[in-house]
Amino acid sequence: MKDDLAQELDERLHPRHRAVLIGHGGTERRLLDAYRSGKLHHGWILNGPRGIGKATLAYRFTRFLLRYPDPAMVPAGVREGCDVDPADPVFRRVAAQGHADLITITRAYDTRNKRLKAEIGVDEARQASQFLGRTAGEGGWRVVIVDAADEMTASAANALLKSLEEPPPRTVFLLVSHVSGRLLPTIRSRCIRLDLAPLADEEVERVLDVVLEEGGKPSAEQRQLAIALAEGSPGRALQLLQGGGLKLFRDFSALLEQVPGLDYGRLFEFAERLRGAQALDDYRLFTELMEQWLSRRIRDAARGVDDWAGRMPLNRLGQWSEVHQAIVHSIGRANALNLDRREVIVQAMRLIDATARP
Repeated sequence: MKDDLAQELDERLHPRHRAVLIGHGGTERRLLDAYRSGKLHHGWILNGPRGIGKATLAYRFTRFLLRYPDPAMVPAGVREGCDVDPADPVFRRVAAQGHADLITITRAYDTRNKRLKAEIGVDEARQASQFLGRTAGEGGWRVVIVDAADEMTASAANALLKSLEEPPPRTVFLLVSHVSGRLLPTIRSRCIRLDLAPLADEEVERVLDVVLEEGGKPSAEQRQLAIALAEGSPGRALQLLQGGGLKLFRDFSALLEQVPGLDYGRLFEFAERLRGAQALDDYRLFTELMEQWLSRRIRDAARGVDDWAGRMPLNRLGQWSEVHQAIVHSIGRANALNLDRREVIVQAMRLIDATARP
């Protein structure tokens, strides 16, 4: 797999190029209603799991604001959504990152490691205040997109907060957030939060139909497995299909087949693959898949659907829930403190192996 999801997926798949939004119609209408009211709030948090279309919605609404700074300018035919023709100059400039009244705050590129940095730094966040210190290039709205806001360092979050506290008129902040609880309380208090839900499987499939190229399409079996693992996230489904994530899951599944009684040689080899700086996105994907797999197993066992071949009897589900919490805490701590990722994986699998023993 390549070293960063933003490089793994073709440039044409970036949300700023996407004209169509599948799902989230209610959330889009809420933004439009606020815009039409003439009292559009300056700060919005678009919150929800990764890869479900939050950034696509942010760019759609941004293009709409920049194209129609006054609700009276909106043609009658496009009043039900944030549609802007892909041939429109505003659409093209936003897609080319060349619109004077839009700035996107995101992770910077690390030239030494040749990948995107793990977090949004304070220098990137300060660009917002510099941007807002200038006069609007076209006399309309100015938009600041932060993608993703919960990837900011503490210093970056505080720098952005200064801009959020007293923004100039006709300024909108769109904060894409995967876990809004990680944002500073002072940032959350200055924004309206919109929660976006995962898509239905049929909607995920529609997204895949739109974005996958005609050549080299995955098999039906691969698509169905990716959709099942994606849990409503087209972005994750694409990552699984195009980035080698399905192989990662199959290797993880092969390890689980040995539980209890892990082959630690194979485990160490697997964990070593996810240790280096170039494997950060593989590691993130794996931890999401592991946490998702364990949550689903516990839910199925609690409902009496599947006790994982006797490894999760009802009388031990409390213990399994504690294991799940311990693993989630360990992953979060390792991410925050930049701890050894290999050790996180090994310890998590050890916990699973030990708890599965009779």
